[in-house]
Amino acid sequence: MALKLRLKPCERVVINGCVVQNENRRYTLTVSNFAQIIRGSDIMQEDEADTPVRRAYFLIQNMLLDPRAAEEQGGTVAGMMAKLYTAFLRPDMQDRIMQAMRNVSERDYYKALACLRPVMAYEDGLLHRPAVTSSPEARAEG
Repeated sequence: MALKLRLKPCERVVINGCVVQNENRRYTLTVSNFAQIIRGSDIMQEDEADTPVRRAYFLIQNMLLDPRAAEEQGGTVAGMMAKLYTAFLRPDMQDRIMQAMRNVSERDYYKALACLRPVMAYEDGLLHRPAVTSSPEARAEG
């Protein structure tokens, strides 16, 4: 099944490590086969990876962007995810973490990131951090 990306004006997307930027109008891009894809708005900067869930998200994001990182960081991510699973007691958060772990093992890193976004929002609430500018659901739909 093809993936349709609806790009906003000037929006960036990374496809298999290649940065693609849209021009000044909306555009739909169809990707017909599996590719490692992430929108620019979903990319976390290293200085934002300041909590356990955010560090896991950042490492998985690096695995998506760089195949060498996927080889080097797989064990580290698995250990981090196992610790997150035991740290969060809510079954719905554990389910999302477990699904993210499955997606990482299948090398579907974008789906793993999507699974972690609600966990990140929950963690932010526990830490009394300000809400992210867009909701995890809106970012996942993007």
